[in-house]
Amino acid sequence: MIELKGFYNLLIRGTDLTAEEQQYIENIYNEYGRDMLYSMVKGKKILPFAARTFANYGFDMDFWIEIQEDYRKRNSNILNCLEKVYQALRQFGVIKMFVSENFGALLSADEDISLFASGDVDNYADPAEKEKIYMAFDSIGFARQERFSGQHLIAAEFFPPENTDLPEGFYVSVDFYPLARLKLPCFIEADKFVDWDNLIKYKDTNVVLPPHEALMYICLLHISLHSFSRAPDIRLYIDLLNMNKTNMNYEVIRQWCIRDKTCTRAAAAASLSNMLVKTKIPDLITGLSKRKTYIEKIVYNRKHNDLIYEPKGLKVLRLETLCNDSGSLRGLKEILFPNRDWMKQVYGSSGLSAQLRHFIKVV
Repeated sequence: MIELKGFYNLLIRGTDLTAEEQQYIENIYNEYGRDMLYSMVKGKKILPFAARTFANYGFDMDFWIEIQEDYRKRNSNILNCLEKVYQALRQFGVIKMFVSENFGALLSADEDISLFASGDVDNYADPAEKEKIYMAFDSIGFARQERFSGQHLIAAEFFPPENTDLPEGFYVSVDFYPLARLKLPCFIEADKFVDWDNLIKYKDTNVVLPPHEALMYICLLHISLHSFSRAPDIRLYIDLLNMNKTNMNYEVIRQWCIRDKTCTRAAAAASLSNMLVKTKIPDLITGLSKRKTYIEKIVYNRKHNDLIYEPKGLKVLRLETLCNDSGSLRGLKEILFPNRDWMKQVYGSSGLSAQLRHFIKVV
């Protein structure tokens, strides 16, 4: 069978494909057949993207258009759910919360609502407003499940009442510490780059989005938390593809990266995105760090234009140390010996016992 070289990347891009890329998709379609491709793209959780692309280029149009319409209806229901959520949040005086990452990037770019395949919607919120957020969700009948890093609350998941028109298992995720790492301290606080006074309402709804630069910054750094190629792998780069379509001030992001010492994280994510889905993020970002090349060698297959799925164990540790702008040794030290305040939050103390538990957790 024809080798899959960047095939999923092309399905995600979907538009502005070259004649050669279109021919490649046609060859794959003819070789593999509709049923096998359906199974493959469903497994990769990019079904609506594949449906859009195959329909656009005339392959079994009725079949794929129906799938597109199913996702459009599904995601319109999700948007309606979010409208109720944000209306309740507003009634309880919640100010510092917005839709982020995948769905946030889709709405920010005003992309086709069908192009969302996740089973949850991520939101970022100020932990100072936690109780008001909980009361808002309680008022509309959502069940709550809190998520901890050790003893430290980092997020909560809210499940809608039963018998709704939402996808089975769907929930709204509220992250209180943007870019929090489960085994390590959060390396940047939202207050440093989110202008809470200039959040954006999505069209004529109550749904709230962050400024474009803040969301692009979040998406760039979020990719690094997944070691650039861990699940959901290629779907991580959809966010950058969408955000790059907005009116973006990359100079602001560059300044944040330098200030926050996140240059390597952002440069590697942007460079990989340019290669994988042709985002054309400028050198202002991709040129921030030469260390990105070491990351690319670990996670990117240049011959196939694809991610090497998926780094585990020591490779994940290696990638995290490479992401430290101060050098790998400094990165390793900060991983093995986090700051005392975080140790106390997560393990209840910063003593020897807590340190040993941390070593076991991260190594």
